[in-house]
Amino acid sequence: MKSLSISLLGAPRVEVAGAPLSVDTRKATAMLAFLAVSGISQARAVVADLLWPEADAGRSRSALRRTLSTLRAALGGERIVSDRDSIALDLDGAWFDLAEFRRIAAEQNAETSALLDACDLHRGDLMAGFELRDSVAFDDWQRDAEEVVRRERATLLDRLVDRLERERRFDDAVARAKQRLNLDPLHEPTHRRLIELYAAAGRRGDAFAQYRECVRVLNRELAVQPLSITTELYNAISAGTTVQVVVQEPAQPTGELRLVGRAAELRRLIQAFDAIAKDGAFLVIEGESGVGKTRLAKEAIDVLQARGTRVFAARPQAGERGLAYGVVAQLMREAIGTGADTLPQPLLAEAARLLPDLGPAASSSLDEPGAQLRFLESVCDIIARAFEQAVAVVFVDDMHWCDPASLDALAYLARRLDGRRLLLLCARRTDEPDPERRLTHLAELGERIQLGRLRREDVVGIAMEAGLDQGAADEVFRESEGLALFVSELLWTGAGNQPPRGGARAALEARLDAVSEASAQVLSAAALIGRTFDTDTVRFASGRSDDEIALAMEELATRGLILEHGEAYDFGHERLRAIVEERVGLARRRLLHRRIAQAPTARRGDPAIPARHFELAGLDEEAAAAYAIAGDHARSLSAGAEAIAHYDAALALGHGDPAMLHEAIGDVRTLRGEYPEALAAYDGAAAHRVEADAGRLEHKLGSVHERRGDWELAESHYQRALTLGADPAVLQSDRSRVAWRRGDVERARALGLQALSLAEQTGATAAAAQANNILGLLGGGRRHLERSLELSSGLVDPSVRIAALNNLGRDHAQAGELDQAEALIRQALEECIYQGDRHHEAALRNNLADILHKAGRADGAMEELKRAASAFAAIGSAGEDLYPGVWSLAEW
Repeated sequence: MKSLSISLLGAPRVEVAGAPLSVDTRKATAMLAFLAVSGISQARAVVADLLWPEADAGRSRSALRRTLSTLRAALGGERIVSDRDSIALDLDGAWFDLAEFRRIAAEQNAETSALLDACDLHRGDLMAGFELRDSVAFDDWQRDAEEVVRRERATLLDRLVDRLERERRFDDAVARAKQRLNLDPLHEPTHRRLIELYAAAGRRGDAFAQYRECVRVLNRELAVQPLSITTELYNAISAGTTVQVVVQEPAQPTGELRLVGRAAELRRLIQAFDAIAKDGAFLVIEGESGVGKTRLAKEAIDVLQARGTRVFAARPQAGERGLAYGVVAQLMREAIGTGADTLPQPLLAEAARLLPDLGPAASSSLDEPGAQLRFLESVCDIIARAFEQAVAVVFVDDMHWCDPASLDALAYLARRLDGRRLLLLCARRTDEPDPERRLTHLAELGERIQLGRLRREDVVGIAMEAGLDQGAADEVFRESEGLALFVSELLWTGAGNQPPRGGARAALEARLDAVSEASAQVLSAAALIGRTFDTDTVRFASGRSDDEIALAMEELATRGLILEHGEAYDFGHERLRAIVEERVGLARRRLLHRRIAQAPTARRGDPAIPARHFELAGLDEEAAAAYAIAGDHARSLSAGAEAIAHYDAALALGHGDPAMLHEAIGDVRTLRGEYPEALAAYDGAAAHRVEADAGRLEHKLGSVHERRGDWELAESHYQRALTLGADPAVLQSDRSRVAWRRGDVERARALGLQALSLAEQTGATAAAAQANNILGLLGGGRRHLERSLELSSGLVDPSVRIAALNNLGRDHAQAGELDQAEALIRQALEECIYQGDRHHEAALRNNLADILHKAGRADGAMEELKRAASAFAAIGSAGEDLYPGVWSLAEW
């Protein structure tokens, strides 16, 4: 076996038998690095998805085989170990700098010289200067691996500095401490370490200069001053004395107040859970902000968990309504836990759409036929698999802050609780706006538990239990006005037998004032991240060290300012988080938002997260780019409302490609039936267009006018699109349909036949499916409709398939074959709903109502007719009743 030397701690250097590795593609080097750093056998699908994330499965497998062959040949044919499913790199007898570094670092009794040698293996960051321009997935992996290696290097440097100081090798210790500081210039403990080392070496001037550098960098990057411990060290050295640091113990926890005034509601929650035998239940706790919804749910959950009940919880945040399926992602992560390897591959691939760390996501777009339905069904199945043996609770707090896509998914789950033994429990504010009545409609699917304010006797009773006299207890009721949150805060912070002066706000402020410096900085960073946050992001944003973060979290949790939920933390209430945010100055706020947007955890999540933080940081160009990506992400998940909001934000922030964004907005608004806005968006795109886009945009403008029933304008735009080079096969189908709607059947048939001929000549499947559909409408027989359905089944865009299902269903209905007709229309309706095409959904419901009426099912027909009328009324704008084609749509 040829000798192999791999150096990745810096710019990649690989030698085989003493000569540089000879490969003709960077993908081969990337594959080698991935296999070497991971050190384990990797699934072929994982490697292919990492290196060719944009390619379909067939192309990525083919590229993987070619690259693997190239790498195997370059390594001498013996180092690559592979089979049908996996790939590994045999490093037996090879030299690998990262492996050597880790070997020395793991030796607790390593000699100082060995530690020095290990640190000197680092010529720079992991694979410095190397990138794959066409693989974001590999870039993400490289950044994550680089961060791990940087931390390992920092830990060893800290250890080496301690060793060198004990050996009184102060100059060497200073040099290594500087290397440590270069890894993270904001690491205040290293600044202090250097100040101490300079002082110990008699270099007081350098110690003072290091303190000033610490002040400068913390002010510039975080807008904060050094901690008092650092300043005291500086002052002690200035005075020629030593400093003794006294660490203040955090306040002892105060017991949680007893739940009062909610006995009946608590009993109802427990009864609902106990009543579940086979089919699940859905309950919604409702009330104004601060009335105690979360506390009531927590009390019930505590009772059930004491019995061994499993609970999955999610809490959306006020600033993250644009995160498509954000709540669903939280619930799936809890449900999967550490058992991802037990999930069937199809379920795992669907989950990976939202949780990319699980592996390759399903390659199909959610726009494909039935894909959205499969995705939502997979969400339900993943949650259900986690509690197959017992009844469980799924709790969504602050449902009023859910993103629209998650609300739709919760509604889907709420309608499908038959056979799923779970209690779906949600809490929502009734004083939050609900303009589209999404929250109200969702709540109406379950049982609603209304919470009012606490009665005077309840507040006074709990206040006197806490040690207040009658007068002070009455004051608590007056100050709190019966809101449970304010009662709790007033009693938590009260001194002796008196509540704090100034009310609940003053109580919260007093608790914040008692927090130590480092913890206050951590808390302010956490407040800007959001109500729920993780230690990795808060560490990156605040610039505090691992030890400081750990101590801060302990103190903040002990003081009741944050709550721990597994690996994440949470502010107890949004009002507390808002007060913390208000106390952060503008300059520091912008710096923190920038750092949050740049945090590795933000890059791995929904792109709307860094977009929002870039915007709040005042970095408009970065924010615009991130919002455009977030819009595409939301659109890929069929989350139309979120997609439009993100695209609008990108435009407002001056994105460099406004034509692309306007066109994307037009596409989404067309599906949502927002026709005036869609036309305006396409006009906006046309105003910025390049010539190559003109035909496509004219075609889309014609499609919107056709949906409105404005046949003349539709035909005009279609003709213009033809002259501008748009696809003639598709356009002739559209023109055929317009001619049919205008009553010119002969012209319609001629155009339809022409469209089919053009499609068959070019092999255009979508155009052929569309042409067969229109010919079926024109009396060409059921065979054309069946052929349209067959051709459209494999298309990414489900529109033609939905049309074929609808028209075939109507054909069966006319023949009196009502069962087949209903099945086809229901299938079309289901796919249409998850595509988000509101206008066609309305038409399909109307058609379903006709079929149910013919079948003698009057109640079902009337229900669908009501839904159809409501959906039709939501199309367009107030002036859309001027377009009768909107309401008369039945076939297309």
